[in-house]
Amino acid sequence: MSSSQNVRVTFEYMANTQPGEDIIVVGEAEELGAWNPLKGIAMKTDPDRYPVWSTSVPILLKSNTTTYYKYVYRNQLSCKWEELKENRILEVEDYNMIVRDEAGSHISRQIQCQIDPSITLARTLENPIITIDEGQRFSPDSSSLIIVSMNLPIIVERNPSYEAEKPNSEKWIFTKARGLWLPVLYEIAIRENINFIWIGWPYIYVEDEAEQEELANELRAKYKCEPLFIPEDTMAMHTQFCNGILYPLFSNIIGTSRKNNPQYSEESWEAYRKVNSLAADKIMKVYKDELIWVHDYQLLLTPSFVSRRTRDILNIGIFLHNPFPSSEIFRVLPHREAILHAMLCCDLIGFHLFQYARHFLDSCKRLLGIDHQFSPKGYLMLDYYGRHIMIRIGHLGIEPRIIENVVNTEEYGNLVKELKAQYSGKKVLVGIDPLHRLSGIALKLNAFKLSMRNLQHHKNKIVFVQLLIEAKNSSDKERDEVLAEIVRLKDEINSEIGLNVVEFIDGSVITRPMRYAYMSIAAGIVNSSYREGLFLIPFEVIAINKERPVEIIISEFTGVSRALSSLKRVNPFDIVQLEGEIHYLITTPTSSQNVLKRKRDLDYINSNTTSKWADNFLTDLIRARKDTKHFQYVTHGLGDKLKLIALKKKFSLLRADYLLKAYKETKNRVFFFDNEGTLSNLLRQVEIDKSVGPSEKIVNCLNDLCKDERNTVFVVTGRSRKVVENWFAPVQGLGMAAEYGAVLKWNYANTWDSSFNGELPWIETAKQIIGAYVTRTEGSTMEIKDCSVVFSYRDTDPDIGSWQAKELISHLEILLKPFMNECEVSAGLGYVEVKLQGTTKGTALYKILQDLKERRGPPDFVLAMGDDIADEEMFKVVKILKKEGSHLLANKRELKSFTCTVGRKPSTADFYVNDASEVVHILEQLRGWSNVCKKNYSYGDLRTLSNRQSYRLSGQFDNRSPLLKPMEAYAEESDEEEPLSPMKWKS
Repeated sequence: MSSSQNVRVTFEYMANTQPGEDIIVVGEAEELGAWNPLKGIAMKTDPDRYPVWSTSVPILLKSNTTTYYKYVYRNQLSCKWEELKENRILEVEDYNMIVRDEAGSHISRQIQCQIDPSITLARTLENPIITIDEGQRFSPDSSSLIIVSMNLPIIVERNPSYEAEKPNSEKWIFTKARGLWLPVLYEIAIRENINFIWIGWPYIYVEDEAEQEELANELRAKYKCEPLFIPEDTMAMHTQFCNGILYPLFSNIIGTSRKNNPQYSEESWEAYRKVNSLAADKIMKVYKDELIWVHDYQLLLTPSFVSRRTRDILNIGIFLHNPFPSSEIFRVLPHREAILHAMLCCDLIGFHLFQYARHFLDSCKRLLGIDHQFSPKGYLMLDYYGRHIMIRIGHLGIEPRIIENVVNTEEYGNLVKELKAQYSGKKVLVGIDPLHRLSGIALKLNAFKLSMRNLQHHKNKIVFVQLLIEAKNSSDKERDEVLAEIVRLKDEINSEIGLNVVEFIDGSVITRPMRYAYMSIAAGIVNSSYREGLFLIPFEVIAINKERPVEIIISEFTGVSRALSSLKRVNPFDIVQLEGEIHYLITTPTSSQNVLKRKRDLDYINSNTTSKWADNFLTDLIRARKDTKHFQYVTHGLGDKLKLIALKKKFSLLRADYLLKAYKETKNRVFFFDNEGTLSNLLRQVEIDKSVGPSEKIVNCLNDLCKDERNTVFVVTGRSRKVVENWFAPVQGLGMAAEYGAVLKWNYANTWDSSFNGELPWIETAKQIIGAYVTRTEGSTMEIKDCSVVFSYRDTDPDIGSWQAKELISHLEILLKPFMNECEVSAGLGYVEVKLQGTTKGTALYKILQDLKERRGPPDFVLAMGDDIADEEMFKVVKILKKEGSHLLANKRELKSFTCTVGRKPSTADFYVNDASEVVHILEQLRGWSNVCKKNYSYGDLRTLSNRQSYRLSGQFDNRSPLLKPMEAYAEESDEEEPLSPMKWKS
């Protein structure tokens, strides 16, 4: 932040413009041009971001102030103000922020910006997130870390030679684990002297508590590891669930046979939950304000369990080393929402590739209704109950330094010599794959068999060596089945050719030096995986061989098939294509034509290492940490539906006794209630006949409140006049605002007032356009009201509905352009609405307060309650009027104002209640007091009643709205020699 009094504000505005037209933002603040468009801030866009315009640099505004602004459309000849009746309002808080507006809509999204908002959104998703502030980078000197994975990087075994009587006899044998990333990340953490603790299963079952403590102490002291002791039966079911259900499903594979279908028992799910719960317990046992980094699909629920166990504000991230399935596959899981909510307890979620992240984001949208957005500097974010969760895309690499150390060993050198002698005079093709079905080993063997049938004269010059790496993600039964199949194919090929042209190397004897030795003598590497989250063998091959030409044939379904330019990508299911590439590899002499591509790949490999990947992830984890200065973080919900949400610091439960105390002390009260979700338990439904009016209890409460002459009670809803009148007919003296206040029935009158006179010619046009879209959008509906038409697509396919809505908005803006001074097009969650210009619940509340002040004086008690995003407009107006000391409200010393949302969720309101039943409880408390004292008037009551007539006759009513700053005022304040007339600015 540049100073303690200023904050940086970036404006973004979504609007379609004419050729040669641009946008400027103008406001009352000097920094926004003091209502002079000649001094406004120009906004920019580009072909990738259009129709979104944004200020190229942040604007410095004073914190904790309210300012008014509008957008201006400018071309070479004229300027035209955006067609909104009221000016836009910005509450400048004490943090950097992004303000997002949309043409035709009063609703602004004001997003706290924890990072420098000066950079535009034009960043590609595939690139790693760019450095923002060097002071925010991860540093081993200032940050400590808890790493959580299913397995420890250290394998523990019992020493069969252990003798307790011998003092130097070791009870445990410790060896480093194998794997792509686990041992490498551990080596990096040790080498970089990071202060870390690694939590995971030690590959051994230990039931005796004394032995558990003994082993744990030794692992902590020697290896910085914290063992996770899991009962054997629980571990077996957890492994079965992960390997049999999650792993194939996350790889986009669904079996239809009885043995492969994705159904699972509740016991399997409970075992999965149990292991995740044990991991969370261990985290909380060792936690001392460290960063928490969880790895892979075996521990997806761990962030949720950790959040339940503490009120500490954790900085937690998760990285998936496997693919994430498409939403259509993922939704097969019965506990799909539980997994998503658990992952969303993290601050940062990482994926190797964008296509995996895209599937995750799509699942969040389709299953939870959560959309994603870009923030400055290319961050991809999810808005989740007030929290901004960062999505990071970047695959891990290899460590050339570790490879170099192995290549320089004597063991490696000897192995290379032996292999060269063994295969002297032969071209060696090598496959290196884990032994499970998704590796697709049988596919390349079938293709190789076809090639050899056509190349009998090459049979003495060719050998295919398949290294069978031990697979951790498949069952013993699956491994046996796959092994039997590929052994049969090997025997068939060797029998048909008459020579052993196919060889298998068992994974139990393969060491890292041996794997590298085979890579160094290979003429080509062949991979035909069905699906592989990350396949780093090509990285190792290039790093070992440097610029020596080695052809690499790789399945296009592997995770990094497009990361390197020198690879030959194939569809492994196209046997003709795969056989053709193998045939070319066998018959074509080794060529150096690929040298330039190989050099580029080598540079890429050396600059995208595992250590850099880890450093970038941890740096982003620090940047994504929660903002404890402005928000409180609480868990909401129970069991698998638990969510971690962010609420304002001053956001608290509205207690009935606290409200009742204010109610007793005030004399001129006004109430504003939403219906559906507030007075009624049911949320708003698309079809009117599904919606429910107030219960008998609510009707009785409202009747008694309305009978109290000190009360003015209004129901403010988006429903039509007919529906609202039908719902609340039994309540006498109730004010009603239908269609967001476009039509009003005052509490003292029997007729309705409209914000419009006569016909609305645009209604018929809007009905025809929306009707056409309803016809071709399955699941959508049209609702026709007195002065608005709604296209609802809540029940459509999310993608199709969203696409149709965008097209509809564009279509409406073009065809309704002649009427845009009378109507506006607005959009919300699941709907597009054409309505009367400037009608919101906020403007309805403002109009009611104006009338109330004229008749009875400014109220000293205000209660506004609602559950919908439309109700936020009421809360904003009350907040602004109170802050400004508006003449429409009693003075600040006497005023008791309450804005309350229904449901514990992010809101502009100052208070919340949990559900509609608590609204009923509050109304009953207030009703009870009114019934007790309605016949007893204090001196203050009598004075209020006697003053009503004087207010009505005195004419002390200022009709000017503090929300409306006259745009013409710029001319008086302009220092131009010849100020332009506002009329010249209108096309």
